[in-house]
Amino acid sequence: MIRKIIRGLLLLICLGSLGYIGYQYNWLNVRSNVTRYQTTHQVAKLSHSKVSQGTRQRIERQIMRQTQSDQDLTKQGFVSIPNVGILQPIFNDAYSDKGLAAGANYANRSAVDPDGKTVPVMGQGNYGLASHNFNDGKTGFSALQDKLNEDAPYLVNGKLKGSNWLKGKMLYLANDKGIYAYKIGRQTLVNEDDVSVLNPTKKPVVTIISCLFPSTQYRIITNAKLTKTYTWQKAPAKVVNLFDLEKQNTNVHASWFNPGTEEGANGDAGGSK
Repeated sequence: MIRKIIRGLLLLICLGSLGYIGYQYNWLNVRSNVTRYQTTHQVAKLSHSKVSQGTRQRIERQIMRQTQSDQDLTKQGFVSIPNVGILQPIFNDAYSDKGLAAGANYANRSAVDPDGKTVPVMGQGNYGLASHNFNDGKTGFSALQDKLNEDAPYLVNGKLKGSNWLKGKMLYLANDKGIYAYKIGRQTLVNEDDVSVLNPTKKPVVTIISCLFPSTQYRIITNAKLTKTYTWQKAPAKVVNLFDLEKQNTNVHASWFNPGTEEGANGDAGGSK
């Protein structure tokens, strides 16, 4: 009997060790899926709560609160991609460490505007966004990569490919004028110096730029097309709730690399704490 108990314990230890190793090395995409469930569960739970006009005004004020003026950064609004748990502020400098340390930033240096003189406008033309990929599936724009720490399906046998894993999912931008709903299309992979992806477009789109891991010399491009524009007063409750910083967690900071205070419920809750 004692031997059977010992064998059972040893078996449990072995299975537990295999499970831990499998999670750490993302076997069968387990770690990616667990991380996505953790980061999106809260969003799904809150999405349909009703929102009063007073709460709408409060949310609008909080997302536009200038939190990085001491770094000479100006907030332009917020981005939310609820299906992968992304919620972070948008600042005005994607080409500096201080900008990328603070959150997402609009990116506007294109082949036709190499100096980035034109300031992008939400809901108009090609609105570029950039943020760090911390390779943890949750911080910055890490969650946009299909599989943690795997080049495929974006880079296969040295060839630049793409992915449809987020196709049809929604992306939202918000500023003091309203909320802009975009539908995500195909992701593509480009070289790090390919700025043509930010060239002006006639139709309103979002172009998100984030690194690929482990081959960080490439960039994942996530494209989305505008489908709807809302005022704060008339936006659906489930959309407004995505930006409620007193209830939703933001995902800018990785304590091991990029410490700081989150603006969401996991930090200062929009300045209410």
